[in-house]
Amino acid sequence: MKKIIPRQLERRKILAFLLAVLITLLSGFICWGAYQREARQTVSGISEVYLREMTAQMNEQFKNNIDGQFAQLRTVANSLSDTELSDKANLVDFLARIQHDNDFTHVALLNDKGVGYSPDGTLQVISKLSGLDQLFTGTERLVSYNETIWDSNIILLGTSMDPRSLGDEKLVAVMAGIDTEVVGEKLALSKEGMDAYANVITRNGDFVIKSKYSNDLIKGSNLFTVMSREADFDEGYDLKTLQMQVISGEEGMVSLKLGPRHEYLYYAPVPGTEWYIFTSMAYATVNSKVSALSRFLIVLSLGILAAILLMLFFLFTMYQKNERLHQRLLMEAKEKAEQASQAKSSFLSQMSHEIRTPMNGIIGMAEVGKRHIGDPERMKSCLEKISLSSRHLLSLLNDILDMSKIESGRIELHREIFELGHLLKVLSVIFYNQAKERKIEYDTLLSGRLEENLTGDSMRLNQILTNLLSNAMKFTPDGGRVVLSVEELRRENDKIWIRFEVRDNGCGIAEENRDRIFEAFTQEHSGIARQYGGTGLGLPITKNFVELMGGTIEVESRAGAGSIFRADIPFDTVLDGGVGNREQWGEDRRILVVNPVMNRQSHIVYVLESAGYTVDFAVSESEVMEKVVAAAGDGNPYHMCLVRWNVLPGLELFAAEVRRTAGCTGLKIVVTGYDRDDLDEAVRLCGASGLLCQPAFRSDVEELLRNVEAGQDTKAEEIQSRHLEGRRILIVDDNELNLEIAVELLEISGAQIITAVDGRDAVEHFSSSPEGFYDIILMDVQMPVLDGLSASREIRGLPRKDSASVSIIAMTANSFQEDIKQCLDSGMDGHIAKPFMLDDVYRCCDEVLMKKSGEKDEERRSKIRTSL
Repeated sequence: MKKIIPRQLERRKILAFLLAVLITLLSGFICWGAYQREARQTVSGISEVYLREMTAQMNEQFKNNIDGQFAQLRTVANSLSDTELSDKANLVDFLARIQHDNDFTHVALLNDKGVGYSPDGTLQVISKLSGLDQLFTGTERLVSYNETIWDSNIILLGTSMDPRSLGDEKLVAVMAGIDTEVVGEKLALSKEGMDAYANVITRNGDFVIKSKYSNDLIKGSNLFTVMSREADFDEGYDLKTLQMQVISGEEGMVSLKLGPRHEYLYYAPVPGTEWYIFTSMAYATVNSKVSALSRFLIVLSLGILAAILLMLFFLFTMYQKNERLHQRLLMEAKEKAEQASQAKSSFLSQMSHEIRTPMNGIIGMAEVGKRHIGDPERMKSCLEKISLSSRHLLSLLNDILDMSKIESGRIELHREIFELGHLLKVLSVIFYNQAKERKIEYDTLLSGRLEENLTGDSMRLNQILTNLLSNAMKFTPDGGRVVLSVEELRRENDKIWIRFEVRDNGCGIAEENRDRIFEAFTQEHSGIARQYGGTGLGLPITKNFVELMGGTIEVESRAGAGSIFRADIPFDTVLDGGVGNREQWGEDRRILVVNPVMNRQSHIVYVLESAGYTVDFAVSESEVMEKVVAAAGDGNPYHMCLVRWNVLPGLELFAAEVRRTAGCTGLKIVVTGYDRDDLDEAVRLCGASGLLCQPAFRSDVEELLRNVEAGQDTKAEEIQSRHLEGRRILIVDDNELNLEIAVELLEISGAQIITAVDGRDAVEHFSSSPEGFYDIILMDVQMPVLDGLSASREIRGLPRKDSASVSIIAMTANSFQEDIKQCLDSGMDGHIAKPFMLDDVYRCCDEVLMKKSGEKDEERRSKIRTSL
């Protein structure tokens, strides 16, 4: 074997090293070349995909914009009325408004002789519009550019229309001109941050819409001319091929240098036109993204292994942590479930007390009424209080059902017009009498301007205020004070925001417990239920209802210092319901108000002053006498004195002294307060001219002044509907007691009553009667044999003329919104919820009968119009 000397071995090592370096360099160059090719292909592919999508989006946007403009043109044609076509001056005014309202640069209506009418005068179109035949034949829409009838750089849109007469001419088409800059701005042809822009050109290369970005790069009015002069196309692309593809309607992409910019240019035809959209994006934009992506992938590859190991460690750690968290959450859920169960158990045990409170009022007033059979006024008062307590009991049951619906997410609002004054009067009567029994001072204070009629959910508002006032009464000690304040906060469009504030000087709420009071079945602490009673549902329901109505609720309170609850709620306005729409009828006469809780911000003062009265205040007997004497001495004596019934200890002597002091000025004394019994007694003692039940709105003040001026008693007469007199009513109910109550109440109205005991009996009664015999059917829903819904459908399906016209009204205890909808869907005309008041029946029957009467009148008028 040949021996290798050390020098040769060293030389071989050097050669091997150099060969390895060379192979490494060569491999590097090969890899780099492959990378560059792949990068270029990637850049080209990404650019083509992006530009194709970008071009498609712009095409779609352009199409939608053009379609929208044509829709506006069709609207212009359809909105032409006889007034605009009465003469050319009216037509020109109409076109001027259309041009301004629709942001058209130009607009014109074209007659069949090729003459156009525009805001700037007449246009001779017949020789200046290349696509005139399209408009005359009405075969397709016209989209054109740089027509000579208007300025340059104007896109012309035209479409035919149904011929309309203008004198002896026929208008057959409508056209609009839109500045290309306006269209370009709407299309957003330049993409900020992407170094991309787009232009719209004709097939011969003339610019139709030129983006602002390209103005600095492309100098000229023809893209192909600029390219032939300045463009350097990359390998595989040339201008001739580009022009041939554009002429043949193809789409594609080229890569070129235009001035200092190396870019990709994608082109595609614009649908519905002879134009092309060219979208450009800088090569460097995509290349930089791909290079950055490559570097990122290299770094990412090196970190994947470490990331996987870290992820495994993290997952194992998180598994252990989640396992501990899961155990803790299970324990918390178990504790919450036990607390909820305990709260609901406590709620059920407290419910008996809450139900017995209004029941006590019902039973107690019934006993009082028995002892005053011979006193109609006292009997009426007892019955009214029984009615109010019954409604309170019903509201308690509704609370329970509402809380159930709130928890299941099925609560709904029922918006309708309601009288805010009536709602507040009912609440004031209820809580004034509760307060009087416990010697609590109660007031309902109205401030400033207030609308008497609003649109909203009156039932939910009643529940909100009832819950807040009930809480205030409950937690206020004997001899304390509770005030309900109502004021308008602001007006926003058709919305009126009203603040309802309930203030008391009761036990208050500790700061740490303020959030807990809005949780269902929860009270501040366990001693509250034992000391004060209650279900723990009132405030949670209140908060949910306030938020459902779009409002907010907040509380201010300190332990031992009372509480203030504020609910700000929006309502819709009722047209022509504002105080400011009434005329003045006070004639500058003077009224003296003797009431320590009223001031110049009170609503009644606002009403009186807006009506033209001058209002003064006094709080003591001596101050009253001084003002009465001074007014008489000035020759402008007081016309009326409004006196709170309990403001002075000797009201009878006070009234006599006021009259003596006033002399022959004709001063009228009116007693104000909350309870009708108190006011009737005060009127009788002091010989007052009238009484005013608080809270009072404008209609109450108007009625008071009208009756006082006429010398009539202000006692409200019971108003009963007379629409039912002589009507034949079929009452359907399987419960004998309910049937007896309904018959007894409705016979008062003078109606003829017939009864049926179930749905099948009702259908047989109706089908065996002469046509038109029954006017109204009051139908229970849940009945044996045949339910009310099925009975209504059968009646509506009978082959009789009156089967569709007879009024069917549900009278049922199913009172949720979905129940009402089921009744209406079955063919019924209305819904009365049990338990019901007589006024409820009258009101619903009146509404249904008036609606039927209106439908008949309209049908009769329609027949007359048809015959003519």
